[in-house]
Amino acid sequence: MRIDERTGSWLIVAALTAALTATTTVQALHRYHDLGSGWSWDLAYYNQWYWSITKGDAVLSVRPIASFGTEGPSAWKTNYLSPARYLILPLYAALPDPRTLLVVQNVVFWWLIPATFSLAVSESGSRRVAVSAVVLATLTPLVWPLAWNDFRELAMGIPFALWAYQGVRSRRAGLTAASVAGMLACRQEFAVMVALLGFLPPRDDEDVGRRALWRLVLFDVGLGWFLIFLLYLYFVVGRYAPERYVAQFTGPKPTLAQTFGTMWWVLRDGLGPWSGLSLLAPVGAALAAPWVWGLCAGRWAMRMLAGESWHHVRYAVPAVAATMAAGLIGYSRLAVRLRGRRGGAAVLAVVWLAAAGWSTFGLRETLKRMERIPRPVAVEDVEPFWSWAARVGPDDAVLASYEFSAPLSSRKSLYSHVMTVNEPKGYPRLAPEFRWIFWKLPGRDVGVFEDQGFATVYRGPSLAVLRRP
Repeated sequence: MRIDERTGSWLIVAALTAALTATTTVQALHRYHDLGSGWSWDLAYYNQWYWSITKGDAVLSVRPIASFGTEGPSAWKTNYLSPARYLILPLYAALPDPRTLLVVQNVVFWWLIPATFSLAVSESGSRRVAVSAVVLATLTPLVWPLAWNDFRELAMGIPFALWAYQGVRSRRAGLTAASVAGMLACRQEFAVMVALLGFLPPRDDEDVGRRALWRLVLFDVGLGWFLIFLLYLYFVVGRYAPERYVAQFTGPKPTLAQTFGTMWWVLRDGLGPWSGLSLLAPVGAALAAPWVWGLCAGRWAMRMLAGESWHHVRYAVPAVAATMAAGLIGYSRLAVRLRGRRGGAAVLAVVWLAAAGWSTFGLRETLKRMERIPRPVAVEDVEPFWSWAARVGPDDAVLASYEFSAPLSSRKSLYSHVMTVNEPKGYPRLAPEFRWIFWKLPGRDVGVFEDQGFATVYRGPSLAVLRRP
């Protein structure tokens, strides 16, 4: 039976989506088992948030800190808006485990493959061009650390952003509404992107009145959601939380030379050819520029991929989404211009090969950086950790260093040290309900805990386990 081009292209997209989802899911589960999560304390927070609502009393002991507010102790007090997390509650209730969140992250994240294909087909009218664009998308250097970065609602918004660009360009109200809702459900940062989408021109000519209506609706929806977020901070987090949230974007900045230096590496090794192809869609490039500038002006740098703070790559999500979307539009425009021209197919092939080479180079550099990330926990301590963690009772209070927190977070009382807000009351004196300590070595001497009746039951190169009868 012969397969037509439409069916064949979608089979390729489906197979690639399934393959990448399976690959990064298996990798995420292996990293989780090896105690190599991007930042275990954040995964512990998400897991305890879900666990406390579905199995506990909706009170958190794992409380991430931001400059404008601290999460909890009520699970309903968060310092950002992400309705998407509530949609996952039924699934988590059926499968209450941190690994459930890792699987969800990988499944939704790789919807960027069909979203890339859909946008490219809409812009170019060619399924072959769209498939070639999909291959470039999978080679995008920053896509991979984003896929590996545990559970992040922000990263799950990328597919919806690509669909939103398609909906706005095609003037498809239903697609636009659904994708904008998906973006806003992932985090409030996307509200600004939605507002800027009002300035994205349609693919086909239209009258001035219709263009003004689209611009007004998109701008008002984005701005309205951001104002709702600020009101949420005011009434839920604290009176000065909105001011402090805005202040984090207006504080001290690096010099122009430092910003442009960072931008060079982000454009060359991070965003790959999309930064060049986006110039073929000037308005799209202009809409991506503020995100790239904001990222390079102090929020993040490529060098961070080589250290423990590599998980901050999540701040690159809006820049990646906007630049990819603009680059896809530019690439598709080029394909349309070359179609039917003598040698047009050969020119497009050369452009694709150059783009693939650029991406491959950037991806290689990105992976080389990530190879230098220090291993959080020694290999020798992994299996002993799981063996002792299995003995922890469901009602036992636990003190754990950040690196060991995620697997121990399905409980009411999990605390850590370093940051005061994460320490139990009276620390370093521990209340009687604390029976276990999982301590990162080298570190503070555990003698202060042994004086409280704890005995060291395991000691390895990077882990000490203490238990109190």
